[in-house]
Formats: sequence, C-alpha cells, structure tokens
Amino acid sequence: MQENALQLFLRVAYQALFDRFPSLILGMNERDIPWEYDVAFIRPAGLPVAWDGKPNTSVG
Repeated sequence: MQENALQLFLRVAYQALFDRFPSLILGMNERDIPWEYDVAFIRPAGLPVAWDGKPNTSVG
C-alpha cells in the first residue's frame, strides 16, 4: 500500500515539475548517469538537469 502511494506521489510531482518547466532536460547522456545499488533500491546517484530558465507561468 505504501509503495503505491509513493509511486502516485512521484508521478504527480514529476508531472507538476515538467508542466512548470517544459524545457527541463537531462543534463548528461543517460548512459553516463552513475547508479547507487542498495539492498532495497537501485537509484541514480545524481541527476543533473538543464533548462532554458523560462518557467511556464500559465501553470497554477
């Protein structure tokens, strides 16, 4: 149950982020992203992004 709530939270949060900053892009080649391997998770160690500096002001 908690896992589904986290997935929903992340989906909504990322959608809001990309709605607000539509020109947000990955700041490096996806093949070069360093990964951390944990007992419970595999996740990026960092995720640099780039954008043109112009937020979408029409989004609430």
